[in-house]
Amino acid sequence: MVVREQTLVTESVSDIRTKLPFTVRGLDVDNDSAFINDTLISYCQDNKIELTRCRAYKKNDQAWIEQKNGAVSRRMVGYGKLEGGQRC
Repeated sequence: MVVREQTLVTESVSDIRTKLPFTVRGLDVDNDSAFINDTLISYCQDNKIELTRCRAYKKNDQAWIEQKNGAVSRRMVGYGKLEGGQRC
């Protein structure tokens, strides 16, 4: 997402869910306010999705996960950059 805003997060999650070949049962997010907010909490409750987050006061948890995910992504798709983005 180019802009992290709470309604755009729920729209993005909803869009991704329709494209996945399986049911999303849980969503693990970082402690950012774009992810931990009433809009996303309500969305998850309404759709029976368990919402979890990183451990409080452990700021480097997410960095380790993102580093691991980045390494996996680079191995699969290379080092190219995504540029631009459309906003509905």
